[in-house]
Amino acid sequence: MDHYETLPVVPLRDVVVFPHMMMPFVIGRPSSTRALEHALATAKK
Repeated sequence: MDHYETLPVVPLRDVVVFPHMMMPFVIGRPSSTRALEHALATAKK
């Protein structure tokens, strides 16, 4: 496999979130906010 991709990751404490799972969570760090905004802006639909 020669294909590499960078993915934004937001670590959550005591929570496991699976794909297509809807769950509210609170983020506070600026880096987490940027990662979430990037993920939403570039999500493959």
